[in-house]
Amino acid sequence: MSNSNPQISSNGRQLLNRRSFLNESATALGSIALLDLLANDRLLAEQPAINPARPFAPRASHYPAKAKKVIVIFCAGAVSQLETWDYKPELIKYDGKPLEGGPAVTFQGPAGDLARPQY
Repeated sequence: MSNSNPQISSNGRQLLNRRSFLNESATALGSIALLDLLANDRLLAEQPAINPARPFAPRASHYPAKAKKVIVIFCAGAVSQLETWDYKPELIKYDGKPLEGGPAVTFQGPAGDLARPQY
């Protein structure tokens, strides 16, 4: 059997291969059999209790929460030095000077001058 039809994708050619077809079918049939065995022994995970009238209502978690508060920092690129509260003495020295070595205009607009920490 020739698989030289250019309209068939590489995945389609692989399915036409007898060895691949038998391997995929045996795996699928074995998975179905395993699913049936697990269902008969009640070893599958049970369905969560979801109220059909309010499917997106909050539900109790599996484990008790440990965190009392969460800080979410969203950054396009990397964390700013202002959000890390990391003291940077060199910024005081270069306050008001342009950033060297990078492009003058980026995808977010023109690059501003360096600024000293405000804290």
